[in-house]
Amino acid sequence: MTNRDKNDRIVHEVGGVAIRRRHVVRAGLAGVPLATLVGLSTGAQAQRAEFRFRMQSFLGPGTTEWDVLVPRYVKRVADLSNGRIQIQAFPPGALVPTFEMLDAVGKGVVDIGYGAQVYWRGKIPFTLWTWGIPFAFSALDHYDYLWHETDLISIVRAAFAKHNVHFLGPVYSDEWGATMSRRELRRLSDFSGLKIRSFGLGAEIWKSQGASIVTVPGEEQYTAMSTGVIDASNWGSPDGFVAVKLHEVAKFYLGPSIIKFDMEDQFMSMRAYNRLPDDLKTVMNLATRIYAVERATTSTINSAKAVGVMKQAGVKFAALPPEDLATMKKISSEALERMAGKDEDTQRVLKIISDTRDVLGLRPAEI
Repeated sequence: MTNRDKNDRIVHEVGGVAIRRRHVVRAGLAGVPLATLVGLSTGAQAQRAEFRFRMQSFLGPGTTEWDVLVPRYVKRVADLSNGRIQIQAFPPGALVPTFEMLDAVGKGVVDIGYGAQVYWRGKIPFTLWTWGIPFAFSALDHYDYLWHETDLISIVRAAFAKHNVHFLGPVYSDEWGATMSRRELRRLSDFSGLKIRSFGLGAEIWKSQGASIVTVPGEEQYTAMSTGVIDASNWGSPDGFVAVKLHEVAKFYLGPSIIKFDMEDQFMSMRAYNRLPDDLKTVMNLATRIYAVERATTSTINSAKAVGVMKQAGVKFAALPPEDLATMKKISSEALERMAGKDEDTQRVLKIISDTRDVLGLRPAEI
C-alpha cells in the first residue's frame, strides 16, 4: 500500500486547475488569496470569461466612486454574468485623456467609458442640457423618471450610436453648482474678474457677472487652483470637493448647489456591446442603472461627513442670498432660450425636460 502525503490530495478543481490541500494550508499561513497562490487569476478565471473589457473612469483614487463603487460595479457585472464578463478598471487619463474618452470608446481603444454628459457637448450639443439645468428638479426620483420613464434615454442612445458608442445609461452624480474659491465670495457681484472652472448654464451665470470661464478636467483642478490658473471651481458636492482635496487650497465655500444631481454617464464601444448576447446586454444596462442610484445615495451621506472635514481644514461657508438666487434663475432661463439651438434632437430633449418639470411643478411643495 502506497503511503501518500495527505497534503497532496486534490480537494477541488476549477477550470482544469487542481487545488490541493497543501495550497489551502499555505494560503492560510501566508495570508494570500488561494486564487493567487494556484494561479487562478490568470488560469481558470481568464478561461471562464468570454468577454474582457477595459474601462476608464474620470473619477480616480481618493473618491468613493473609484475606491468603492467602481470595484462594486465590476464585481456586480461579473456576478450577474456568471463570470462571463470581466472588466478591468483604469483611473483618469491612464489610457486616454478624459475629454477624449468618447472618441476612444467609439474607436474601440477603450471598451467602456465613465465620464460626464457635459464633456461631449462639442459632438452632441444637447448633452449640455441632459447634464443638468439649474433649478429644474429637486429629487432623485425626478431624475430617474426623466431618464427611464420618458423617451429621453432612447434619444440619447440614438445620438451616441452615431459615434459608434452604446449609451449604457446616466449616472446620478452628486449636486453641482456650489463654488470653492481662493478668495471669499458672498454675492453674485463678487464673481467679477474671477477665473472659474465651470460648465453649462452655471458658466453663463458667472460670465454675466464678469467672471472668466476656464476649462479644466476634474483631475487637474487641484493643480490649477494651487498654481493660480483658476481662482474658483464648480465641481460637485462637499464630498466631491474633499475627494479631490480642493479644501486644502481653496478655503471658501459658497452655496447652494444649483443642480441637484448633474449627469455623469457610462458608455460602451458599439462593437463590443454588439458582441454580447441579449442577456449580457441586459446585464450591462442594468448594472449601470444600479450604479447610478448608488452614486447618488453615497454622495449624499458622504457630503454630510465632508462638511466636518472641510470645517476642520479651516474652510469658511457662506450662502447666496434669496435675491441673488432669483437673479440666477432668470439668467439661467434666458441663457437656455438663447443657447438651445434649433437642431431637432435638442428641441426634443428640451421639450421632454420642460414637460416633466412642469408636471412635477403642479404639486406645491407644501402639499
